[in-house]
Amino acid sequence: MFFITLHPKNILSTVKKTLFLFILLLCVFQAVEAQNQDTTKTGGRKIEIVNSNTLEVDEYHGADVKVLKGDVQFYHDSASMYCDSALYNSKENKFRAYGRVHMYRLVEQTDTVHLWGDSLDYDGATRFARLRENVKMVKDSMTMLTDNIDYDMAKNYANYFNGGTTFTGEDTLVSELGYFYPKTNDLVYNKDVVVHNPKYVMHSDTLTHNIKTKISTFLGPTEIIGDSNYLYSERGWYNHIKDECQLTKKSFLISKEHKLSGDTIMFFRNEKYGIGRSRVEITDTVQNVKLKGNEARYYEVPEKSLLTDSALMIYFSKKDTMYLHADTIVSVTDTLFEQKDTTVYRIIRAYSHAKMFRHDIQTMCDSLVYNMSDSIITMHKTPVIWHLENQITAKTIKLYTSGNTIDMVEMLGSAFVSQQVDSVPRYNQITGKDMVAYLDSNKIQEVEVISDAATIYYTMEDTIVTGMNTATSKDMDIFFENGKMKRLWFFKTPKGTLYPLEGLTKRQSFLNGFVWYDSHRPYKPEDIFKWSKVTETVISNESIEKEEEEKRKQEEEEDW
Repeated sequence: MFFITLHPKNILSTVKKTLFLFILLLCVFQAVEAQNQDTTKTGGRKIEIVNSNTLEVDEYHGADVKVLKGDVQFYHDSASMYCDSALYNSKENKFRAYGRVHMYRLVEQTDTVHLWGDSLDYDGATRFARLRENVKMVKDSMTMLTDNIDYDMAKNYANYFNGGTTFTGEDTLVSELGYFYPKTNDLVYNKDVVVHNPKYVMHSDTLTHNIKTKISTFLGPTEIIGDSNYLYSERGWYNHIKDECQLTKKSFLISKEHKLSGDTIMFFRNEKYGIGRSRVEITDTVQNVKLKGNEARYYEVPEKSLLTDSALMIYFSKKDTMYLHADTIVSVTDTLFEQKDTTVYRIIRAYSHAKMFRHDIQTMCDSLVYNMSDSIITMHKTPVIWHLENQITAKTIKLYTSGNTIDMVEMLGSAFVSQQVDSVPRYNQITGKDMVAYLDSNKIQEVEVISDAATIYYTMEDTIVTGMNTATSKDMDIFFENGKMKRLWFFKTPKGTLYPLEGLTKRQSFLNGFVWYDSHRPYKPEDIFKWSKVTETVISNESIEKEEEEKRKQEEEEDW
């Protein structure tokens, strides 16, 4: 075991040294605490005076205010500030700068915001800068001009509040109120926003523009006015580099006499091409045509529209309105040149499951073409027309219209007209190679049967069927009254037979090629969207022979 013996003088010396170190540490701590309290009071670091040609303190401004003149430069919180002269209050950690004010701040590693103005008030405690008169802000390709900018470096945004103009690329943006967020590169504008571009002018209530992506986003009523078109929306975005936009609220596009509207519209200005989705409408105000669908394509040059998903064409006229539905509806415009006159007209093409409704006539076919220059509707592949009590079929059918009326129906190939007489049911029938029906006031007056004419028609007393007539000839004319057959004219080798109703066979009661499509007939506009598979059997000589043969075999088996 070891013992250390200290001399009394050594003990006194050690105590003095320990006490000195304690007092020294206490002083350092108090100095640091005082400095912390000072920086807390001023909101952070002290503003640093980097340069000034002269520095004065006078009685007028007080002991805390330094008067700096000539090449004045301050530094605070990554911002450098220059001016001709300044009043710096060291106690309040703020200054006011005058003359050729310039400040810049590093926002990111490579991004710098520059501001110029006639005067600057800067508060180091809040890191808030106020620039006034002839103010300019620059970041990358953006230049903002105004007479007032407040720059909150703590929250990292700048704003003007009494009108300003921003230049970015080809666009010039003007508004009453404006905000700029340097970190995200977003400009936010409110109140009377106008964007000037060589191709269009944009008016908006509220708009955000990113200076990097060059995409504007708007959340209020917005107009985009071009040389050949007009866009309106209350929500959407516009890409100024690609010249394309997406509109998603109360949106529409007007191009000449055409208007495109829908829940969502995309427009590609350079391609002069638009897309509509959900509740799309394309209106031709000149030809009184409206196209509807949930998916649409619209081309400005040449003018063309394509609609799918519940596609519908509505043709408005004074006396009646025509409704046409198909899986796909295509509308194109063309120009007819006649001597010195030019006529622009529309061609409608409907593909797959096409149905049309008017109160006086209804149709069904696989596809059709409606040429509005000559007002002819051409129907292809199992076309059917219903007119009053008459059903008309053929391989191809053409409807010739004039204004609000149908003047003529041309039936080409295996033409057939049938009409239900009673509930048995019995049918009046006309068939031939081709037929032409003539209408007056949208009612059939006469039918010409061209080649291989044949007919079955029932004689009646009041509402009672009394007999059945059959007739054949090379050609035939049938005259109608109130939609019903009234008299017949036969041309070349006519033959006719009158049968009593008793004992009539199926072979005698139907002409070759008869089929009844009434279950597919649209009785109101909504019915054109109903489509069921055509399963009706065509009654032909072959089908009757087969049916008779099966019946004969069945009878033989029963007898055996």
